[in-house]
Amino acid sequence: MYATDFMFNGQRASDFGCMVCSFDGGPQPVSGGEIECNALKTPGTDTFTFYGSQFNSPLTWTFSLCKNPYKDRDMHFSQYEESMIMKWLAKTDGYRWIQFEQEGYEDIFYKVVINALPHQVAGRTIGFDLTATSNCAYGFTDVITKTASIEFLRPLVLNIHSDIDTYILPIMKVKYKTSNPNPLSFDNCRENSFSSWGSSDSILSKPIKIENMSQDVTMDSDMGIVEGLTKPNDFNWSFMKLVNGTNVIMTDHGRDIEIELQYREPRYVRV
Repeated sequence: MYATDFMFNGQRASDFGCMVCSFDGGPQPVSGGEIECNALKTPGTDTFTFYGSQFNSPLTWTFSLCKNPYKDRDMHFSQYEESMIMKWLAKTDGYRWIQFEQEGYEDIFYKVVINALPHQVAGRTIGFDLTATSNCAYGFTDVITKTASIEFLRPLVLNIHSDIDTYILPIMKVKYKTSNPNPLSFDNCRENSFSSWGSSDSILSKPIKIENMSQDVTMDSDMGIVEGLTKPNDFNWSFMKLVNGTNVIMTDHGRDIEIELQYREPRYVRV
């Protein structure tokens, strides 16, 4: 890593008058994120049979933080300053987004937890040694938002560019209008073919169905959460999924249905 600044949980190191550094004299490369293949040697041959592969380790960065010498002549941290840094970095309630501000990689984000330890000399803190551990073996783009008004003959066509062959689980919001039909149904197909509705060409296991809307409905596919409905039976618990390539978000209704999708595309990039 050659970044001198980073953003974590919406705040930059430079906001605290700090910068990325190394107390050992050199940058540490990111580790983890390897692909592990499952293969067995075929009896009587010299070849191995492939049975699948998976990511078995998250990405991990080890780097340090110090005061920016161009902003502060006193390189030591006071008790108050140390407390502010630890409050910013030491989160115990889950992963947060981090973005390393390195040229050419400014649009790559990772979800991490950070373990921060004070780096002390002669009993005084001069910086922090950080270990950032991701929840994944790869990174993501910033949030991409797509809005559209769709009907049976006018779907939303998305071209997804993903580095990983995996489902993207978006947040999908359906805007409430008094003219909305009841129930509402949605599907996602790989081709712009209206005959694909409910067919084997669908990316979803079954079309999404929403009933008895009285306000905007938001479906978080990653967390499996639905907001805006009063009864569990008003939703069939089928969530939107996106895949690499062409995605055709369609409805089987002939009226305008306003939707919004928010998602991040995976990037197999290491900063």
